[in-house]
Amino acid sequence: MRGTFGLPVRTAGLLMGAVLMTAPAFSLSEQYETPPEQDPSVVLDGKELGPGYAVLAPVRSDGFLRIYQLQTDLGVERIEGDGLLKQRLAELKVLVALEGLKNDQSFVDGLKQAAMKPVELVESTVTDPVGTAKSTVSGVGRMFGRLTKGVEAAVSGKGGSAADIAKSITGQARAERELAYELGVDPYTFYKPLSEKLNETASVTTAGNWTVTAITSLLPGGLIVSAARQADNFRTLIVDSTPSELEERTAETFRKAGISEQTISKIAANPFYTISEKAAIAYQLQAMPSVQDLDLIAAKAADAESRDIAYFQLRRVVLLETYNRVVSGLGQIKEVNGVPIAIRRDGIAAIILPLDMVSWTKTVAQTFSNMHEGLGQLPFPPSSVDFLITGDLTPMTAERLTSFGWEITGNYPMPEGPVH
Repeated sequence: MRGTFGLPVRTAGLLMGAVLMTAPAFSLSEQYETPPEQDPSVVLDGKELGPGYAVLAPVRSDGFLRIYQLQTDLGVERIEGDGLLKQRLAELKVLVALEGLKNDQSFVDGLKQAAMKPVELVESTVTDPVGTAKSTVSGVGRMFGRLTKGVEAAVSGKGGSAADIAKSITGQARAERELAYELGVDPYTFYKPLSEKLNETASVTTAGNWTVTAITSLLPGGLIVSAARQADNFRTLIVDSTPSELEERTAETFRKAGISEQTISKIAANPFYTISEKAAIAYQLQAMPSVQDLDLIAAKAADAESRDIAYFQLRRVVLLETYNRVVSGLGQIKEVNGVPIAIRRDGIAAIILPLDMVSWTKTVAQTFSNMHEGLGQLPFPPSSVDFLITGDLTPMTAERLTSFGWEITGNYPMPEGPVH
């Protein structure tokens, strides 16, 4: 990536370090750009088409996240963000594979032997059909837009379900969790077609000698991904814990990470994370014991008021832990104009965000200009800023941020694990 004066971004950032905390927020230009529309084949490198799905053109962006239209047999689903799209494509791959088990007579016979259970009617997963898929603002974009205006939002609670008792007694519930884990998907996935299919497939374990290993042996190679995705202790936590046990252990892990009871309660009540994801956040925070004020990060996660914001916050926590462990040790978290920003132990600010395609829109300009200005107003301003994202920046965005004195790292990969 090249920055101002044609220099590499990191080199240009060092040269401009002297002006980092002196330039006013909108001193450069008030020119903005429209986020580019992209071809799915370019963005997804040939994965825009697959069994049971097609990503429709064009792929839009709001300056923060890409916004996709995913065509499946159920219709068109709007998906906000690279992370959620990767998650859905992984879920579709598993769904197709499990559906293929119907071609194996021994498995079909096993299903017939399984005890009959009531079947829950489910709502359509298509919550945003073609008509609304044309919108070009993601939840994350709206979140940052509100931050620039100083608006805060609350999260409503969510009740639980009592329909899992029978499955727990027969061992089917644990088999379902183990099967999902082995296939690299969330046992508590919000994707109802996959949730139903996991439930149906695991029901065969109540008949005869069927085990999860026997089921997975019938599946195509390459689907078993657990060894590369999660540590053994986290596997045990997810597979061997009932939902209530997992919630209790998650709360205790949050406490060990120094998270306040108020924040723990809000995360527990937030309906936009699965309970597995809440556990992942807790364990990632606990893995950063030397970082002060992690409650600021957890509180933002608790405030997520849509699925894409929740997944953004989950990915951000994972990136923070990775950065702290792999790139540079973090010392504390500071809230700067409504955004928690990490301060490294060497005094450098680390703005670490799972963004897809950053364009210099008005909201993006206000967001990052306010961060830049706010950092300069801290009692001990950072000596420089390391800006790290998982995606790309337009040339205009790179030029503006480099002019702030920020050092830019783009296309930083998410670590291997259950969070895409």
